[in-house]
Amino acid sequence: MIQRTIHETLLAHFKDHSGIPLLITGAKRTGKTTMSSWIGESYNQMILLDMETAVDRQLFKPEKTFEQILNAVFFLRNNSLAQGKTLIFLREIQHCPEAISWFQRAAADSLPYSVVATASYISPEIIFLMTNQDNPTASIQIPPLTFLEFLQAYQDNPALIAFQEVPVPLSAYQKLLNYFHLYSLIGGMPEIVNSYMTNRNLKGLSAIYEDIYESILKSIASFAPSVKTNNLVSETFQNSFPFAATRIIFNHFGNSIYRSREIAGAFRTLEKHLLLSLVYPITSTTANVCDKLKSPRLQIFDTGMVNYFSGIQMELFNSHDMNAIFKGQIAKQVVGQEIAATEIKPVLNFWIRKKLQSTAEIDFVIPYNDLLIPVIVKSGEPGRLRSLHQFIDEAPHPYAVRLSAEKLSIRQTQTINGKKFYLLNLPYFLASKIKDHLKGFIRLSTG
Repeated sequence: MIQRTIHETLLAHFKDHSGIPLLITGAKRTGKTTMSSWIGESYNQMILLDMETAVDRQLFKPEKTFEQILNAVFFLRNNSLAQGKTLIFLREIQHCPEAISWFQRAAADSLPYSVVATASYISPEIIFLMTNQDNPTASIQIPPLTFLEFLQAYQDNPALIAFQEVPVPLSAYQKLLNYFHLYSLIGGMPEIVNSYMTNRNLKGLSAIYEDIYESILKSIASFAPSVKTNNLVSETFQNSFPFAATRIIFNHFGNSIYRSREIAGAFRTLEKHLLLSLVYPITSTTANVCDKLKSPRLQIFDTGMVNYFSGIQMELFNSHDMNAIFKGQIAKQVVGQEIAATEIKPVLNFWIRKKLQSTAEIDFVIPYNDLLIPVIVKSGEPGRLRSLHQFIDEAPHPYAVRLSAEKLSIRQTQTINGKKFYLLNLPYFLASKIKDHLKGFIRLSTG
């Protein structure tokens, strides 16, 4: 099994909060079941109840009491209530509202057993479960593998150690850049990464991408209220890959026949399946507040899926600088994926200038202490970065970050209007470690 950085967090939860059920959310095939089963290995017994199967859903009949269901679970699985340390695992719980109610009741009753559930669709019942303060449960979202986890799976310890150093040694730059290009090419879906690490064969991955895609379509269909809705959502998802990391307009998205209202609804459904997110801009350099009246940018859940289903794997494979292909679209997609994975509750923001007719845009804005730090994913000389200059002119600080294929450096420069600022150039394989480098960067700049 591929080691995930979240493992220690999961173990700590059941050690310190054993009476609080844990809900693990994430898109289909991101490893939720594998991680839950791994947790179960530290228990005397694990009882798996798969809510995608009618037999297991039958256990949670509404006329049964909480205690009757608990006893039936142990009896039908031939487990003993007195066996000792027990983990009850409710897989894909969104398929059974009665199981969700039982899961929430488990939080209120402080069971002497640990309970974990997984969900790849955020249904209304799941939303209520996650927001109800009367019977609190813990939740955590699992993304595809990060670049750090990819390096761990690759088992190149010197590269892994170098990646975790701040700053990264220059001697490791080229190796880490090559690994990051490979990671960006195949993505972070655990089955894809595991297959590549086993066989070192890119061609053999096609069948897995297709299988993952089919399982996603099946999941979408299982919650669609009609064939028409299913077709709308599935087609919107299929059309979304070429638009990753770009701003979109809902009306006739992807040259479809559907209008804005229908496409907006389809995207909301895809967000509930955790397959993508609509990232809305901010227009302030001091307040991190989104403007949902502006057109959003599309962030797909996995870069490898984007590359495969957009048909651009070959071009990316031959590239030495991701900013040089598709106007840096894939570089922005994978950077967004890395930044989002560093947060417990993934939130991305980008900036546009509030002034009418302005095309100024900053790829990402990262809160750091009481500042909003602009982050651009782009190559080129600082003097040509006009959007960055406009942000810096309006910002109450002189700090900015640029991610590219270039080596780490710090430069002092100035905007077109003459305001001096400091630019931290980071290789884009350090997208998840921006905040780790900001402390030293700001100290050196102000020192």
